[in-house]
Amino acid sequence: MIKHLKMLKAKLTNQQHLISGTLLLLTACSNQHEVALQPINKNSGQAILPGTQATEAPDKVISSFQQYQNALKAAKNGDDILPAQFLAHQPDSAMSNSIRNSWLQQLGKRGNWTVFRQQYDFLDKNFRDLETRCYAAQAGIDNDNELLASLSMESGNLPLGCNRWLEQAAARQQISAQNGWRRVRNLLALNQITNARNLAQALGSPLPDPLGSSTGGSQGAQEALLYQVINKDNRNKDSAASTLEQLSASLTKEQIGFGWAQLGLAQANNLNSAKALNYFDRATPAQMNNEMWEWYARSALRLQRWQKLNSIILSMPTALQQQVTWQYWLARSYRSLGQNSQANAIFQKTAQRGHNFYALLAKEALGSKANTSSTVGKSSQQVQNRIAADGNIHRALTLFKTAQAENNWPMRRLAQQEWRYATRNFNDDTQIAAATLAENNGFYEMGIYSADKADNLLNYELRYPAPFKELAVPFAQEAGIDPAWVYGLIRQESRFMIGARSNVGAAGLMQVMPATARDIASRLGMDSNELYTMRGNIRMGTWYMGNVRKQFGDEVLTTTGYNAGPSRARRWQANTPLEGAIYAETIPFDETRTYVKNVMANTTYYANLFGEPRTTLTERMGTVPAR
Repeated sequence: MIKHLKMLKAKLTNQQHLISGTLLLLTACSNQHEVALQPINKNSGQAILPGTQATEAPDKVISSFQQYQNALKAAKNGDDILPAQFLAHQPDSAMSNSIRNSWLQQLGKRGNWTVFRQQYDFLDKNFRDLETRCYAAQAGIDNDNELLASLSMESGNLPLGCNRWLEQAAARQQISAQNGWRRVRNLLALNQITNARNLAQALGSPLPDPLGSSTGGSQGAQEALLYQVINKDNRNKDSAASTLEQLSASLTKEQIGFGWAQLGLAQANNLNSAKALNYFDRATPAQMNNEMWEWYARSALRLQRWQKLNSIILSMPTALQQQVTWQYWLARSYRSLGQNSQANAIFQKTAQRGHNFYALLAKEALGSKANTSSTVGKSSQQVQNRIAADGNIHRALTLFKTAQAENNWPMRRLAQQEWRYATRNFNDDTQIAAATLAENNGFYEMGIYSADKADNLLNYELRYPAPFKELAVPFAQEAGIDPAWVYGLIRQESRFMIGARSNVGAAGLMQVMPATARDIASRLGMDSNELYTMRGNIRMGTWYMGNVRKQFGDEVLTTTGYNAGPSRARRWQANTPLEGAIYAETIPFDETRTYVKNVMANTTYYANLFGEPRTTLTERMGTVPAR
């Protein structure tokens, strides 16, 4: 019997070696040759192409997509053969990077470090996912102390491989106990109980089970005691602050400081700004994550306590403080305090940081406005043809055209990934040529992407395209709203992707929800299925914008309501009139806050391009009326 088991074990070992050898052979045979095209004349002021792969027949591209879907599913399910076969014959592409990352993460999860090491070497370091890098570090293949230090300070969710690496590092005392326990607190606040338990165990002091049974004592028991205050069910209660005070004698200074920061965050998200400031003031700065710092600042901003806001921003971690948002509000605080020289110096630097919401407001604060005069024209057909000869560009366009014809959104998303991969090393001239090519093919979202990537060459018609005017302008006028606002919203909602569908079911250029469409259709005498036609979608979207604007009398509130619902937009109003930019910055939903700022900035550029009368963002943001 023992002899039989030994023979069976040897047979299984040989099979495993055979599989590993087969995988190594398959992937080593990958035919990933690059073919250089003749460069475009440098003296013409046009682009120079990087090395590029030869184009593939359209049927081959579509076949590769189908194989990619199967290989990706196999990689995620732990099947090594299909990913290896796919990669052996697939040129460098977004598809191959996606497969290799997914496969590497499964190999790391299973601890198959032999194949992992070989595949990791094949993957360009610029395309290694975070979790892939974590598994490499966990195996000792790629020691990245800088990444480890960064992750030990991370307060949010991390992928499995990174959590495992942190736990391993904590057990080996490669991260500080202070950072480790700070992360445990954040995980508990996020209700990531299993990850919190695993990290606490690695740090040497397990959390009690159940958490609510703790009476203090060990580090883990104290963290569980704090959890009674900061968990999602209790931190919003009126009694939370008094409970924290009662428990303070059993907690460390760090735990108490984190507790106050978490309670401050809860109040700030409910727009109870005065109470939030009071709690944040009692927090320990070293225990605060970026989200806490930002809501500390937003609470002061909401109350227009400019001196307090100034102090908070100057106390932020340097990287956060230097973000364009907080540089703009720092300048505003200086101006409100009468320190105009400091304000103007910061406004000038902020105005040069792109075409975003705050760069535009900073420019207007200095007495200037958006300039939509292009510095470069669209590329000629000859240059576009040269760009289209790039094998990666050709693959992206082939996938896009097929996806559009078949209404295949997984393929469309991959086409976008392939475009980003194809243009990753393009210079500004080449990005403009790529943007022109994309727009002329109706690949509007990637036309915008490439135009935005050309930092030093500006073509505003490529950055802010305006297709479908024959529908959008008349329907906007019929709804009593200006076309620039409609285009500002469409650019943010769908990037002009015909037939776009969101994860929650919103449809079309203007991303109208089916339930909303049914209501609109009944009012306008339309068929609700017209939601899925370009004409019907634009008509419904513009009518809804106009109708909500009539209720609110304000574009900022209407834009907020379009994304988050009118009831939420109304709930977020203050009891007194509030500057529109302050209202936008203090919207509690991250998605909606970003959405409103982007739509309004887009609208300002479109207004300038269309020659409309309201051409400043400051004027458009205006004052949001009281609740």
